[in-house]
Amino acid sequence: MDTVILLLKVGLILYAIYSFIVYASRRSGNRDALKDFRNTPVLRRITDEEKSALQPFLMGQDLTVGDEVRELRGAFLRHGLQSQGSSTEHDTIGDVDVLLPYDAFDHVEPHNEALVVLSRKCAVVIRVNGFDLLEGRQRAQRQQAQDKQWKRGEAGALPSLDEVAQDANPLARYERGEVDILGQRTETPEEVASRMGRGGWASAFAWLAAFVLLWIATWDATRGAQAYLLGAGLLAALWGAWLFVRRPSAAAAVRQPQPVNRVRGMLNQIAVADVRNVAVRKVGMFIGDKLSLVLPSHWSNPASVPYGEVIEAELRTSDYSAVSFGDRWSVADEWRRFRPVYWGRHLLLLLVGLLALGALALSAPDLRGEAAVVAQWLSHARSPAYADPVQLEENPPKWASFANMEGEARCEMNIDTDMNGRGDDAHAVPVIDCTTVRWAGSDPVVPALDIPQSVLALAQPDFIRASENGMSAALIAMLRMQMGQAPDPLAAYRARENMPMVVRGFDRSVAMIDAACNDSGGLSPEACGRLQRELVRAIDATVEKNGADTPVTTWAALAASAKAGAENADLVLSRSQLATVQRVLHKAVDSVVAEKIAAARPAIVPARGGVLLASTSRIGDARGKLSESGESGAEPGEDAEDAAADDMAGGSPSGSLLERWERLRRNATADGLRPFVLEGLVTAVGKDAAGTTRVRVDPGLDATHRASAGAYTLWALFAALLVLVNGVLFAVRLTQGMRRGARLQADIATRPAPGTAGLF
Repeated sequence: MDTVILLLKVGLILYAIYSFIVYASRRSGNRDALKDFRNTPVLRRITDEEKSALQPFLMGQDLTVGDEVRELRGAFLRHGLQSQGSSTEHDTIGDVDVLLPYDAFDHVEPHNEALVVLSRKCAVVIRVNGFDLLEGRQRAQRQQAQDKQWKRGEAGALPSLDEVAQDANPLARYERGEVDILGQRTETPEEVASRMGRGGWASAFAWLAAFVLLWIATWDATRGAQAYLLGAGLLAALWGAWLFVRRPSAAAAVRQPQPVNRVRGMLNQIAVADVRNVAVRKVGMFIGDKLSLVLPSHWSNPASVPYGEVIEAELRTSDYSAVSFGDRWSVADEWRRFRPVYWGRHLLLLLVGLLALGALALSAPDLRGEAAVVAQWLSHARSPAYADPVQLEENPPKWASFANMEGEARCEMNIDTDMNGRGDDAHAVPVIDCTTVRWAGSDPVVPALDIPQSVLALAQPDFIRASENGMSAALIAMLRMQMGQAPDPLAAYRARENMPMVVRGFDRSVAMIDAACNDSGGLSPEACGRLQRELVRAIDATVEKNGADTPVTTWAALAASAKAGAENADLVLSRSQLATVQRVLHKAVDSVVAEKIAAARPAIVPARGGVLLASTSRIGDARGKLSESGESGAEPGEDAEDAAADDMAGGSPSGSLLERWERLRRNATADGLRPFVLEGLVTAVGKDAAGTTRVRVDPGLDATHRASAGAYTLWALFAALLVLVNGVLFAVRLTQGMRRGARLQADIATRPAPGTAGLF
């Protein structure tokens, strides 16, 4: 990854250097072109009026121009350099830097003929193609007058940018694109509210900040500042709630009424090319050729828009958005008759709440426990010490109190699921869950499996009697020493795996396999055939035939070659081959055991009654404590790790089915009762489906987790409130909005088109 980042940085640096070289080369060419252009013939002298029109552009850039006018021809090119968000651009005609005054840029073409005067740095255009400097100044002055009149709302015709003939016929004036301002007023409160809406983004960002602060407050790395982060998260949540319920202030600057101009002109539909991509054309509405018109989205029905007719409309001076359109189309009237319903902010906060709940589900280990820590912090509740299950059943501890239990209990057996969580496998061994123990109650009943000794013999450690070939090992070691090879752990491991092992008396093993196959309760014909084929494939034995080694491909051939005194009576296998053989044998034994388990599962009787104690960790390990005497509950010859493995769900995943079933049976006997001491915070109290009292205790929750538990609790509370409140409001507001939209569309269908046809 570091190499990729380094390559990207080097590539960016090289590209920047290349861009700078290209830019510098072009700028050098521009300076040379300007220098050569100074020697071109002079056509005439600049007039005083033209020089006056240029002054606004020259004064701002500290430029002075000469009086000599020259002709410049060539292609137009704009080039420059961009760096860290800023850009430097230059306009050139025929490689000569030019300054384009007023709207001269709108008249630039691929090939240009221009009249220019020279300054020290560039050529200043006074005419190019259809652009004339004096006409450009007049258009700029008319544009300023037009903007000034529009802002002030002065009644009268808006000035045109080009000279137009006076016409007494008002319809002809409007057909030429002229627009009249009829007057100006300020927005009504309804019109102000229609453009502002109700917002919601500020509240959403405040809630997001609150959840982020609460999340950080749960980190162990911020333990010293958790109280401050918790307080900051609470303040952010309160701020978000205040932003949600508050009414926007009418005195805010953005809510001040804006000027509205009433105008009259012909409504036109004009296709405008996108300057970034001329292939994309946008169709816009214009009043005359001077004002763009922005209608509310639900007014823009093509069937009701009177294109080509003279209309009267009221437009905001800031963005040309319409507040009225003819006599019957009014934003304020719609606001009063069909009050808008805002559901967007509820949807936004609902999504924030769902996002917070999703993040909480991934972050919080046990939300009930975190809430219990907070409750215990506030109540300081403690329950009595329990040494008798009857005492606990009659007077169970309270939720969020510290409790202590001591006695003898048995790990709970879950007959509905196996160690992989599956409950639909009839051949699976039920799980023994030592995070839940049953204190007192009846003993479970687990029947023994009736498995023939011939099958059990296949899983015995001495079924395959293999020993290392010492002569081969010594020979390999001697060769390595003679070759001077340095010690290599990986090579040594591979050599050990491939080290030849001698299996003596393999005929005995063949006879035991045949006995298991022939036993009435032993391997089925399918399982026996599969076992024999896999063993032949794993052993990969050979026999000498006609002076050549011939592979053994059938069980009968292998059994014949394994007889006493025969060629394969003592097999030579590698460690990996031997391991494969043992796996195949265990698999065959497990197939028989699985069938016996399927038959025995219905006879299992789980324990009933007593009291169920649950914990977040295995009851009896170092975290949950065992007994005061320090006994681990391990049987003689076992250490604590082995005992823990026995008590887990059917043993370790590598244990055979038979071993797991035997552990299950041992747990159901008197040996399954183990002394325990369980002390911690009570996170749940109730009864299971059978009516047995169930108490859940978390020994890991204490006073050091108060701040993080408070953060988790506030996180869950705030997220649940957001989802509940905004979920209901969103559903209600969305329904109201759909009804309001239907009524509004029905009213719009009855309105006449806003044109004034026949007025003139």
